[in-house]
Amino acid sequence: MNWDDLKLVDAAARMRSLSGAAKALDISQPQLSRRLKSFEDRIGARLFDRTPTGLKPTDAGLRLIPLADDMRKKAEAAARILPDLSGSALKVVRVAVDEVRARVLTDRFELLTGLLDGVELELISSHQHVNHQSRSIELQIRNCLPETDTLIARKIGELAYAVYGSADYVAKHPASRTPDRYKLCTWLGFAPDDLWYPSQMRWLETRLAQMPKLRSNTMTTLMNMTASGAGLCLLPVFMGDSNRELVRLTEPLAELTNVEHIIVHRDLRREPAVRQAMDAIAEVFRHMGPQLRGSSLNEPVAAAE
Repeated sequence: MNWDDLKLVDAAARMRSLSGAAKALDISQPQLSRRLKSFEDRIGARLFDRTPTGLKPTDAGLRLIPLADDMRKKAEAAARILPDLSGSALKVVRVAVDEVRARVLTDRFELLTGLLDGVELELISSHQHVNHQSRSIELQIRNCLPETDTLIARKIGELAYAVYGSADYVAKHPASRTPDRYKLCTWLGFAPDDLWYPSQMRWLETRLAQMPKLRSNTMTTLMNMTASGAGLCLLPVFMGDSNRELVRLTEPLAELTNVEHIIVHRDLRREPAVRQAMDAIAEVFRHMGPQLRGSSLNEPVAAAE
């Protein structure tokens, strides 16, 4: 028996499905299914029953699963201290971000890189909670607080959304400047599959009579479609206000203004490079604060620097 076999058991037990376990291990579902069955054949015991609601551990599985879970935790703990054991300091910090938060950082690229002082930053695209235990990611920027006490959240600012349309569309559709915009105007929306912006989609669902016929799962695509005159859309105010082809039609929406956090594992806070990256990112968000929160429609919109 080796750890690779127990990884299959641990992932299947945690995810309760073959597809979820395969995704967690970054392998295909057929490959995971074959390997798990081969392991069960070798030990002469079935570890899971396949039911309509997911995988259900058998009695044999219930005896082995805690041991597999314990080995995973010990392996993750060992991975976290490897940089200290080798005596080499961490130089590359990987940050999981969606396209909106990546845009915040790249809009202030010179400020960000000037604060890193020798630390390399990798921006990894992700819209889901990442596994900080595996050490594949050091930091994540998101508005959701962590669900475990092994992770720490540092508040770095706020991010607001508002309704936008192109200047041409707004001129042709006077209702876009009134509350009737939700029933009289064409809207662009968010794709429901692999949904990356659930709060924004729920906000639209409570106001629109039907789902928008033109949808995307990226804000950049939605902004480009809006600028082309395809309809109205929700956008982060720092993106919409900086686009000269767009007109902001509402104040920043309080119900869609969220606190932004940097998420980090407790053990990684001691890494000088991680601390430096956190401070640099926090400074970028502080510097971008007025643009991220958005001004009132009665105030001049701050120009992008």
